[in-house]
Amino acid sequence: MSRTRTPRRTLTAVAAISATTAVLLSLPATAEAVTPPPAVAAHVAVAPYPAGVALTPDGGHAYVTSQSSGTVSVLDTANNTVSGSFTAGTGSYAVAVSPDGHRAYLTHHLDNTVSVVDTATGAVAATVPVGAQPWGLALSPDGSHAYVANAGAATVSVLDTSSGTVTATVPVGAEPHGLAVSADGRRLYVATSGARAVTVVDTVSSTVSGTVPVGHGVFGLALSPDGTRLWAADGDDGTAAVIDTAAGTVLGTVAVGSGPYAVTLSPDGAAAYVSNYADNTLSVVDTASRTVTATVPVGASPYSLALTADGRRGYLADFTGGAVDVVDFPLPVPAVTGIAPNSGSGAGGTVVTITGTDLAGATAVTFGAAGAATSFSCTRTGCTATAPATTVTGPVDVRVTGPGGTSAAVAADRFTYTAPAAHLGVALTATPVAGVFSNRVDYTVTLTGQGPDPVTSATVTADLPAGLTATSGDCTVAAGKLSCALTAPLAKGASTTRHLSITVGLFDLIRSWDVTVARTAGAPADPSPATSRAARSCTSVLGLLITCK
Repeated sequence: MSRTRTPRRTLTAVAAISATTAVLLSLPATAEAVTPPPAVAAHVAVAPYPAGVALTPDGGHAYVTSQSSGTVSVLDTANNTVSGSFTAGTGSYAVAVSPDGHRAYLTHHLDNTVSVVDTATGAVAATVPVGAQPWGLALSPDGSHAYVANAGAATVSVLDTSSGTVTATVPVGAEPHGLAVSADGRRLYVATSGARAVTVVDTVSSTVSGTVPVGHGVFGLALSPDGTRLWAADGDDGTAAVIDTAAGTVLGTVAVGSGPYAVTLSPDGAAAYVSNYADNTLSVVDTASRTVTATVPVGASPYSLALTADGRRGYLADFTGGAVDVVDFPLPVPAVTGIAPNSGSGAGGTVVTITGTDLAGATAVTFGAAGAATSFSCTRTGCTATAPATTVTGPVDVRVTGPGGTSAAVAADRFTYTAPAAHLGVALTATPVAGVFSNRVDYTVTLTGQGPDPVTSATVTADLPAGLTATSGDCTVAAGKLSCALTAPLAKGASTTRHLSITVGLFDLIRSWDVTVARTAGAPADPSPATSRAARSCTSVLGLLITCK
């Protein structure tokens, strides 16, 4: 029979560390906002040598196994107390709760059985014989099958949960322990410690489809939410390995603590939590960078960790400490690592792309003293936000606020407001029109917003030729002047027209005149006011022949 590389009763107990002494041992060196490390909030005594922990689907209770007594402690998670217990087998390691919460499945390595427990009554509903030394247990996502790693038989038993019978036994390699099932239920990953490998099982055919060599003493497994990465705790190497599930290769390893037997991923896959059995710590690993961001003291010989659905609380079995640590995982603080563009007009409306970390769930995006973005949308690593208007120019910090706090002000989040400016394009056409008793020239003034910002207001004026009659339906004619005003903001690229007519009498001999229209007022400032004008010259001969240029 092969030696089982697992936590055992013969290991010396180490004094559990209380929540009051849980302190951060290592932090990333960064100028950005740093999410506080996990902290032990409570220390709950349970039956001796707890190994497995599983939460009910509603998170209201946690089931904790006892390797020595067979007693399963039931924790009320609302008040962190043991609210009940039941006995199944002579000792248990792994426990899993069905998706509907009605059944709990437990492995008994001394009995070579799996117990099926009715969670409503705590009674054993069935006892199913499996292979030698059953250790790890995992349920398919739909709960239709239970997979049991038989450490002493180098096999995995496939249990049909509806009939309570073993339907297949799959040879997988020496000393299988930890298990993980893909989200579609088609692949089972098995940590075969004795073979120093992760074995991949096709659950449809119940056959081995691949093997990935990993470190010494590979034990616990955890699959990323998208199924692309598998994390393996290599207990004898002091590392956690990261496997590309598509390629079936190890991407790299992360040095953690001593004796890492179990690994758990946060629900969003952003963090891996590695239980270091031999040095009584919990390593927090950033999965994107594959670096340890914190090392937290916990109780004696930490093993299985079960997380709530939101990832904010965990229940960690202290194997030789005879207790469960209730661990709080603070909400991550957003961090901004870049923005584009990094400048825009004080008129507002610039759409800014923000990059960073932990931005999902943002409740606000602010542009310094300018205030809140007029609109924003965020994912975990990026936001788009529309800059508000401001009367102040200069740099501001673009900061993102989420449930865990507000991003720190850093150089990378700096956005510079520039003074609003808008050039108004002015064009003028002159069209002679023949009449019965008089002729006239119809003028069209075309005003075009040429940016960069909208023209919010503008007045265009012209001096009119003396002695000629001028009329306009949309401008003011008075005291020899034409005055045309914008009645609504003019966006960049948009145009509007105004009109003027000048009448020429039949008895005018030769008459020439000029009309020049120009912007004389408005906001915001025009960056090139000298070009906001246009002119036309016209000549009349006897009031009959009119030419304009």
